[in-house]
Amino acid sequence: MRTLGLTLFGALALLGLAGCGGGTPPPANSITLTVVDSQSAGYAAAYQVGNGPWIAFTPSSAHTYTFTLGSNTKYGVAVRCNPAVPLTPPEVHVIQATSAELSNPKVTCSTPNPSPVTYTLNVDVSAVPGVASGDVVTVSGSGYSAGSSVANPANPIPVGLYQPPGSQDLLVTVWSGAQFRAAKVLRNVNVIASGSSGATLSAGDALPLATVNTALPAGFTPTFGAGRVEYFSQDNKGSGVVGNASGTSALSFTYRPVSGFASGDRYVAVGIAYDSSNVLERFRGFTTGNVSLALPSPWPTGSLTVTCVAHPTVTGLIYADPNVRAYEIVLEDATLVYRVTLGKGWLGSSSSYSVPDLSSQLGYSPFAPWTTVYVSISALLSPQPVLGLDKNDPASFTGATDISLVHASDQYVLSNTGNITLP
Repeated sequence: MRTLGLTLFGALALLGLAGCGGGTPPPANSITLTVVDSQSAGYAAAYQVGNGPWIAFTPSSAHTYTFTLGSNTKYGVAVRCNPAVPLTPPEVHVIQATSAELSNPKVTCSTPNPSPVTYTLNVDVSAVPGVASGDVVTVSGSGYSAGSSVANPANPIPVGLYQPPGSQDLLVTVWSGAQFRAAKVLRNVNVIASGSSGATLSAGDALPLATVNTALPAGFTPTFGAGRVEYFSQDNKGSGVVGNASGTSALSFTYRPVSGFASGDRYVAVGIAYDSSNVLERFRGFTTGNVSLALPSPWPTGSLTVTCVAHPTVTGLIYADPNVRAYEIVLEDATLVYRVTLGKGWLGSSSSYSVPDLSSQLGYSPFAPWTTVYVSISALLSPQPVLGLDKNDPASFTGATDISLVHASDQYVLSNTGNITLP
């Protein structure tokens, strides 16, 4: 089994939201698609009103595309993103939702290429309780982090950063293995090329540890688990890990609260457990104290069916939970990644979905016969409307956001006959 989507950019890259959300609300009875292609890698886009035909958009230099729904409430948008990284495949993103679920979809094909500069932060950790040679001092901000080992705790530790320039919050931690000894946020550090500054961590920056406890669904025995607590500062730049665990210890572990925590800051607790065919995830925002995470139940065994074709039909899209917000289907081989996000409202009472063949509208090559296609089918659960979250923008994840994901994964040989069941 190939596990899809288990990498973290902050805590948001696991959300599986196909880059949805953001942008400016469109006029009444219309939808506006925004495509982000900061590196100008290139893309093609199309749309669908109701259950009508898919129509290719005329390329726009503004990268926004508005269309009217008339009396319809359902729509679809699709974008083929050219690879921004050499030797990676193109990606097709399809979003089908109702206007009430998501009126301003956004697909991110490529993000800006930053121009980092070198900067040194000299960190005095001599007063941190328990600090010892071999511990690591990590500094992180603006999506970048760097660390240096402690040689002699009595001497400041130079941490060489490679960061985008400008004023930003930085998170400083001292840790050894899975134990975080101290964590502190530095506000408004002016990072300039070849610059440097100093920071001191004291005993007061080793706040009392707090605990994350994760509960498994009844009858589920994972083969591996992982837990994590990540901090985000109010400017969404000073972010980093303050608690981490894997294996059996991931069900209960500690994190180090951040000294200097203030209004607008938040934590994200992450719990992950998986076996040979299921991945269960929970992401919960919070601001203080101990945290309890209850992981969702897996898909019932054999409840999903996928036909073995390039654009398959998936049946069994009925996950029994009142908090279901959407389903995601991911198809992948070395030549193409195809991602579909289906709003619960768009699917309605149906439990079957046929992946659309948009090769003529978007100009991609479908999976070739007799290739192996990896498939992941996911249910997205939340007590809140979350299709508008932008996984590329940490600001969209608040201290109250709560999301669970249930994945079932497998693979099939594209034979144009037969089907597979999962999980």
